[in-house]
Amino acid sequence: MSEANLTRFGPRLFELKQGAEVTYSAAFNATVGPAKLILQSSSAHSARVKLNGKEVLASAERRRNGQTSIPVDLKNENTLDVKLSGEASASGVIRIAQSVQADIGLLRQGYFGLNTSDMAGQRAFYETLGFKGEIYPAGPETSTTFARALGFEDDYLIYVALTSLENPPAMPFVDTVQFRGDSYRSEPPYAKLNHIGMAYATYSTTDLDGDCTYLTAKGVEFVSAPATAPNGERFVFFKDQDGAFLKLVQADGGVKPTGRPSWIRLVNTNMNVSDLERSREFYRMLGFTHSAAGSMAGGGEFAKAHGFDEPIEFEGEDVSLGEGTDGATLQLRQWKRPYDGSPPYPPPVNHLGIDRINFYVKDLNATIDSMKALGFEPVWPIGGGPDFGLVFFFDPDGIKVQLAGPRKS
Repeated sequence: MSEANLTRFGPRLFELKQGAEVTYSAAFNATVGPAKLILQSSSAHSARVKLNGKEVLASAERRRNGQTSIPVDLKNENTLDVKLSGEASASGVIRIAQSVQADIGLLRQGYFGLNTSDMAGQRAFYETLGFKGEIYPAGPETSTTFARALGFEDDYLIYVALTSLENPPAMPFVDTVQFRGDSYRSEPPYAKLNHIGMAYATYSTTDLDGDCTYLTAKGVEFVSAPATAPNGERFVFFKDQDGAFLKLVQADGGVKPTGRPSWIRLVNTNMNVSDLERSREFYRMLGFTHSAAGSMAGGGEFAKAHGFDEPIEFEGEDVSLGEGTDGATLQLRQWKRPYDGSPPYPPPVNHLGIDRINFYVKDLNATIDSMKALGFEPVWPIGGGPDFGLVFFFDPDGIKVQLAGPRKS
């Protein structure tokens, strides 16, 4: 059982336009129970706030840089009305947070999903990187139930390969898919590492510099030479043939040259988010209860290694599953500069690049019931069969989280 302080609404910026009173309205879901409405003011203004038709904040001046916290009661379906008046530049940010307890039943990360335009080329690329295990073909080329579960109105045509560092193949995999025919969307991978969504996955190696030399000779495109982060991590970013990013970091324990890539394990899967607090608590609800600080800033080689000429800065946390799981880690990053607020890929999941992450659960039916009780609805129908299935939920930024497992209950 995990406890999380879920953001049920916001954080939402409310702004005046030329000093005239302005009204905002919104609707959101939650669970029945107590919560807190938090108003953060960046300038002097007057605010009136109604929740479900009841005034919870009367017209009163909120001083510059002030914060007001108000206890409120939520329903399953809620409405919020805000009236703002004051200076021409007045603004305020509202967040409604609710403490919940959850037992979603996550066991481990199964894979992250990566789409390619050329399955044969991608399989050769993984071999160059030193991946040893593969299941290919790894799924049906057509499947109506899976097509609906992935957001397709019609059936799709695909190739699928599950690739891992171990042989025989073992989780966590890279779930590589080539959508074919009318199912294919040629939207490219994210061009920059600060785009909201899943921008890259990180692997560790015993010989970072040796791997870079070897892979450069094989034609792999690197963003820059290896660099050292402010926290001492030595790393490098590179791209596959479609332009999707991967990150490689030097493992602790010294260098052990082998003449070929010496990769050890999947370290984490990156998620760039628009609000770190909101995302951290969502994944805490799922079971990611262990965390480590990940905020960093810097210029020079550190920024250049991320593909930027100017200094960069992000707030971050690395969150992982607790005891009794495989310790899968998510790298949550909220970029401060340079900031790109572009949303993640829209549905369905037939574009290029990394866009979805899979977790296995103890009992999919029980997990879905728990998610619904917490106010979260599946994005699409359940895929699979009566004994084993999968389903998607959106995280707070619209990143696609796939849950899969036996349907026991």
